[in-house]
Amino acid sequence: MKELFDLLEKKERQILVLLCLLLIVALIFHQGFALKQKRSYNQSAGSLPRKQKEFENIEKANTDIKMEWLQWDEARRDIGEIENKYFYKEDRNVNELRLDLREIFAKANVRVISDLVFDYSEWKEEDIKKARVNFTVAGPYVVLKNFIHQVEIHPKFLMIERIDFRDIDTQSGRIELNVVLAGYYGN
Repeated sequence: MKELFDLLEKKERQILVLLCLLLIVALIFHQGFALKQKRSYNQSAGSLPRKQKEFENIEKANTDIKMEWLQWDEARRDIGEIENKYFYKEDRNVNELRLDLREIFAKANVRVISDLVFDYSEWKEEDIKKARVNFTVAGPYVVLKNFIHQVEIHPKFLMIERIDFRDIDTQSGRIELNVVLAGYYGN
């Protein structure tokens, strides 16, 4: 090897030493910096599946939260629709319940033989008020059955709370019922 160096001139030897130094500096740079970056890359590549799994879990949780929010939003809209369609409103015409009763009586062709007695109550824990209507109706079984059916299919919250038989005439088929209906008002 020394013989090879002897064949080189002084200037060529200096260039060769300089190139060796550059090579040594490049190797030190590679060992110190590039391998460190490569190790960091390998660690990052190794943690990528775990991070992707975390991302999928977060994305699934986000989708679940969005679905839950959409369900709550739909429930809020349904409640609004129920309040608007099925509850009587206090700020509207107060006679709305009376008009609905008159319509039900007409459709059922039932005869009311007493005054309508209204009793209003309020539920403190809810924003709902209840109006009870007490009255007596009379007619044959078919007419009374139709009356009950008309109340059941009525779109508003109007429920039969109680029915008491007052008189049953077996000769004519006439039945007298004392009925308590409840209508519900939302605020």
